[in-house]
Amino acid sequence: MDDDPTIADLLTEALADEGYETFMTTQSLRFYDAVREHQPDLVMLDLMMPYLDGRDELKLMTMAVDRQIPVIVVTAFLGAGNEEKEFREAGVAHIVYKPFDLDKLVELVKQTIGEPGGRKA
Repeated sequence: MDDDPTIADLLTEALADEGYETFMTTQSLRFYDAVREHQPDLVMLDLMMPYLDGRDELKLMTMAVDRQIPVIVVTAFLGAGNEEKEFREAGVAHIVYKPFDLDKLVELVKQTIGEPGGRKA
């Protein structure tokens, strides 16, 4: 979930190239439905988006599924580290700052949910 289609496409393609099944949305108002429909193993989430920001999406996500889904926050918001405790409690496994190293980000996905094999990110 990133409102920037370029970043969303980049992440989707990189994870698909590694063998992960991926789903993308660039509209924050569709995030809740996408999580309910696809029940992902991992969510990559931007914080600064129009309408609903990443914090709102984290709250909605807890209502969309019966289990905690690990989240990797991918953000340009440098103050995210100041909210790390709250993010961890909401299921955030990692905070990655833009601009990011794509190879390192893919490696974080592998560390968080394992190698692909029908996994959904």
